[in-house]
Amino acid sequence: MIKLAGGHKFFLIFLVCFTFIFSKNIFAFQIFDYHTEKFINKINSEIISVNSYNKKINFRIYKDNFPNAYVTENNIIYLSTGLLTYSTSYISLLGVLAHEIGHLEKYHVPQRKTEIKNLKNINSYGNLAAVIGSMIIQEPNILNAIVVNQVAVNNRFINFTQEQEIEADFYAIETINKLKLPTYPVKEFLLILENKTGVNLIDEELKKFSTHPIFEKRYEIIDNNSDEEFYNFNKNFEREFEFIQAKFMAYTDNGMIDKLNKDQKIYYDSIQLSKSGDLLSSLKKINLLISKNKNNYFIEETKADILLSHGYNKEAIKFYKKVLQSQPDNIYAKYNIFVNLTLNQKDDEINKKIFLNNLGLIKFFPKNQNILIKYYDLAKLLKYNDWILFFETLIFKKKDAKKTFNQLNKKTKDYNLKKIIKLYN
Repeated sequence: MIKLAGGHKFFLIFLVCFTFIFSKNIFAFQIFDYHTEKFINKINSEIISVNSYNKKINFRIYKDNFPNAYVTENNIIYLSTGLLTYSTSYISLLGVLAHEIGHLEKYHVPQRKTEIKNLKNINSYGNLAAVIGSMIIQEPNILNAIVVNQVAVNNRFINFTQEQEIEADFYAIETINKLKLPTYPVKEFLLILENKTGVNLIDEELKKFSTHPIFEKRYEIIDNNSDEEFYNFNKNFEREFEFIQAKFMAYTDNGMIDKLNKDQKIYYDSIQLSKSGDLLSSLKKINLLISKNKNNYFIEETKADILLSHGYNKEAIKFYKKVLQSQPDNIYAKYNIFVNLTLNQKDDEINKKIFLNNLGLIKFFPKNQNILIKYYDLAKLLKYNDWILFFETLIFKKKDAKKTFNQLNKKTKDYNLKKIIKLYN
């Protein structure tokens, strides 16, 4: 997994057992970025405010240059980096999220799962991941391999899913209308998708099996169901989203770079220059942005990332701490501070504070090797024998780990350790 905290330094996150994992369905790295996650949650709140869905929705960003999104039965919406770089406005992103939330509110995912279970002669459940995952659009070669070659996917099933997709499209447009926003950014985004997928080259046989409406139908839905009254366009949202786009364009070397505005282009250039090794030029540009955007702590976080990527750990930590003053829940800034701290070999009081103040990182990243190793070193300095055994069992993957944890849970008097052990049992 990759952590992207406002800049180009991508920290490996051990969310399972390895340095990174590939998603079973999307074969891509997950990206962690506090700024983007907060922004997506703001957009989600806008959508929920005018609809009836009230269950918690989680979001994941994965690295894939193709613009895409899909929803799972666990109420997780996955967004590709390509979706962020190619969205024409925050409104087109909002429209995509609303489409996926529409699938949740209309109970489409459980219906699809049930329908697929009833199908016979399917080679494998995993091969239908793209069908289950209610994607915005699928590339022709994927559709050809996954859908068309699955002869058991009959017209009844395909028609059923097309009805769901059309219903989700209506839900998205109705949401935009309720929010008094223009729909043209969604249409502009669909035009980009149409161009990128070369949908006109798809033959009629393939079109029959597509789980999504053909573009003409989607344009028709927009044109026939858009209100002319819109006045709630949020300029602050748009500016914030443009900074996010610039960051992801620089990170992925993908997207419509020529559409970046002045400050966003400077932001993009600062990250690109750092990636190319020109730290001095990169810092000049990022410092200019900081001077022009006094309250934009995400830019300061990017500066910290840039410094850290070039080995200036102490300087980077100073900026991460500054970021935490305004964003105390920024778990990724906390992570970077903790794993890059130089431990004091003699001052037990300082080490005890570090130990207690960062236990939340273990709860958030229970398999992150960087965190576990740092804590293991701390435990040895503090001679916390129960913790030492706990971390050794995890880091060195000792046999009978569950038995060791159960014994440790009974033996220890440390309440914090008991809570942490529960995460692993």
